[in-house]
Amino acid sequence: MLTSTQPSQQKQRGLTLIELLIAMMIGTLLILGATSMFIANKRVYKEVNFQGRLAENARFGMEMMIRDLRMVGFRGCAIQQGIVNNLKVTGPDELLSFVSNNSSECSSAGLDSASCVQANAIEGRDAGSATWEPSKSTEPADLTLNANSDAFTVRFMEDTNTNLCTDMTSTSSEIIADNQTATISIPAGLFITGAIFAAADCEATNIFQLTDNAAGAAGKGPFELKHSTGTGTPGNDVGTVSKIYTAGASASCAASPVDIFIFRARRYFVASEADILDGQPALYRQTFEVDASNIATTSPEVFSERLIDGVENMQVLYGEDTDNDRVADSYDIAANIVNWANVVSVKLAVLFATVEQDFAGPLDTKDDYQLLDAPAFDPTTGDNDHRRRKIIEATVSLRNRQLSL
Repeated sequence: MLTSTQPSQQKQRGLTLIELLIAMMIGTLLILGATSMFIANKRVYKEVNFQGRLAENARFGMEMMIRDLRMVGFRGCAIQQGIVNNLKVTGPDELLSFVSNNSSECSSAGLDSASCVQANAIEGRDAGSATWEPSKSTEPADLTLNANSDAFTVRFMEDTNTNLCTDMTSTSSEIIADNQTATISIPAGLFITGAIFAAADCEATNIFQLTDNAAGAAGKGPFELKHSTGTGTPGNDVGTVSKIYTAGASASCAASPVDIFIFRARRYFVASEADILDGQPALYRQTFEVDASNIATTSPEVFSERLIDGVENMQVLYGEDTDNDRVADSYDIAANIVNWANVVSVKLAVLFATVEQDFAGPLDTKDDYQLLDAPAFDPTTGDNDHRRRKIIEATVSLRNRQLSL
């Protein structure tokens, strides 16, 4: 019997050249797609990171300045009572110009008494100007301000959470103070000899330099705040206050109408230093306080600190009330303000920039950044860079100027 021969079936062993090329093409497309997605995600992340850091710097800087602006002129009571300056102030070229009505140098600068006291709760320095208004101060001496940027100074009293606890027996008696309630703790080193303080009720505020503090056990209260003459800088012109302060009928710290405040003076301006970030500008703050590490001098010192990098410009307009309704009728630069005591609000515009450049991103070719009424300008001066920039504006009411007189 004959049988037919069947062709043998062979299994495929490998790929043909065409199949291999197709597989390689598909694999390449997948790799290119994944790479493109990775690069795109990295770019988005980098952009979000740049924008986030820019927004964070802007939020922090504006919040700090706005908070201090809202405190301008605060001196202890809702009623705008008079300030009695007991300091021997050396002149208006200091952050102490807010309380310089005792200074002959203030008068010699051509300023009236009103310009030497409450009017100086806020001051301004216009772009290109060498002096502050209205004190005619030329500070700071240790840094050069950005010639294209405005600057401003705020002065106010800050609550120490302490009250007068024992009646004074005379106007020269020490002021015995302690924390307002048992739940409030007073930070160590608050009452540093040489610092500027004030005792205030709703009748009078007396500013003095602390000449000695006989604290209680372990540096805690009650604190015996002395205000004698002859020591410290600027020192007290007199060793008395304008009235005998009393703790009230209850004679307790919690119910005492007399608060103890510490004097704060802060200047905000844009400047740069050659040895920091290749001379990039930043927001600086200058303060007037006693160096806690060297309290033996009993002399307040001026400290300049670099707060936020990447702040390139700041413009400020001051709202002046001309009809006594405590609402700004017009906004103008510092040099054009007629009466600084009538400044009730401030317009603030700040140009923020990223500290680092994103060289993978586009160039910033915008050359007409404009802050408030100032002329448009090019922050890169024609040399375009890869930084991100943002202008933040705010209108701030000076709360203590809004109160009825």
